[in-house]
Amino acid sequence: MCNKLNFAKETVHSILEGTFGDREVHLCRCEPQNFNGTNVILLHGVHSSANLSHINKFKYLAESLVKRGFRAWLIETSRNTRNRDNYLDNVGAWIKAAFLGKTFAQEEEDVFIAIRKIASIVKDETKWLWGFSLGGIIALSVAAGNAEKENCEKITIDTLVLSGTGTKSYEEKNPYIMKLPILSSLCDSTNIEILKKVTTNKLISFRGENDEIFPKDNCKELLEMVNIPENNKIFIEISKADHSLRNRDGKNSPEIMEEMVDFVVDFSTT
Repeated sequence: MCNKLNFAKETVHSILEGTFGDREVHLCRCEPQNFNGTNVILLHGVHSSANLSHINKFKYLAESLVKRGFRAWLIETSRNTRNRDNYLDNVGAWIKAAFLGKTFAQEEEDVFIAIRKIASIVKDETKWLWGFSLGGIIALSVAAGNAEKENCEKITIDTLVLSGTGTKSYEEKNPYIMKLPILSSLCDSTNIEILKKVTTNKLISFRGENDEIFPKDNCKELLEMVNIPENNKIFIEISKADHSLRNRDGKNSPEIMEEMVDFVVDFSTT
C-alpha cells in the first residue's frame, strides 16, 4: 500500500505483472490537488526502490512535484524481496537477496510494462520521464521508442531528465559493479547507438559533484550524443552531492530534490 503523501489529493497503488522474483511491478499514482496537465514518471536506479516509505527519496521527490500540481508516478520493479530496511547498511546482502539472477532485460521490461500502462491511462497528456542512474539508461531507451509495442499507446516524452547517468563508470569501479545482478548483463542488452534515436523536446542531465560512479566527462558525453538542439538540453552539476543525489557532504539532504525540481520546471516550461 502507498503511504500518505503530503500535498496529494490521493495516492493510488496498483500491481502489474512483472518478469522476476515476486513478479510484481508496483505502480503508485500521486494525484495533486490541482492537476496542471503534466505527468512526471519516476524511475529508480539499480538495486533500488521507489515508494512512499518515510526514508525513500522518491517520496520527497513526489511531494515536491505534487505540491506544484504535477501528477507523479512511481515505478518499483520486480524482485525477490522488498524488505530493504531489514538489511540496513549491508548493501551486498540486500542485492543478493532481492536481485540475484535478474537480468537487465528483465529490469527494463518491468519498466516498459509500467510505462505502457501509464500511457494507456493518460493518453495524450504531457509526459516527463525522470530516471536515476540505471533508471536514466532505461528512460533513454523509452524515449528511443523501445517500450512501444504494436497497438500500444504512442509514448511521447516531452521532457527527459537524467540524474547520475553516464556512458561508462569509473574504471576502478567496473570489475566489481559489472558483476552484480542486472548490471552483469547490461552490456549484452544495451547499445550506445540508441542515443541517436532518442526523441524529446527537452533533456536535462544532473550529476552530483561528488558522484562516485560516473565521471563528469562521461555524463556530458551522453548528453552530447542525443541529437536534439543544443538549446534544448543542459548539463547541471549539483554542488557537493553524491551519485544518488540523496546526500550532500555525506549528510542526507532532501533539499537536493527541491533544487532539481525547481530547475526541471523552469527549463521545461520556458
